[in-house]
Amino acid sequence: MKRTLFIERATRYNFSKGKGVESLLCQRLKELRISHGKTQQDVAAVLNISRSAYALYETGKRELNYGSLAALAEFYGVSLDYLFCRSEVPEPLGSFSPEERLLLERYREMDPRGRRLLSAMADLECELESDRH
Repeated sequence: MKRTLFIERATRYNFSKGKGVESLLCQRLKELRISHGKTQQDVAAVLNISRSAYALYETGKRELNYGSLAALAEFYGVSLDYLFCRSEVPEPLGSFSPEERLLLERYREMDPRGRRLLSAMADLECELESDRH
């Protein structure tokens, strides 16, 4: 069941935009490098490869292996889901507390109606909290 859900989400996030996973990954790698003020040479040094080899990854002419993807995620401080454009939240799930992870898991299991209700409750609680201060 979880594998099927993963495949459905991957399809919805990546292929519905008309681009394959590889294309989105290449874009995300370039965006991260630029936003962190790094050169291709800087990132290549992290992976212990040449600048030209790294350039092939950003252009989609070569594919990164899992170890390189994990190293890049750690280097940039993001999750693999963020690298693959499956999430717009860059922080790895491990940076959330257990309570936050549980809330996120429950939210993802909800149907649209449940998500709207939870969002409305959170908005109301934040509004009440700001009125108290």
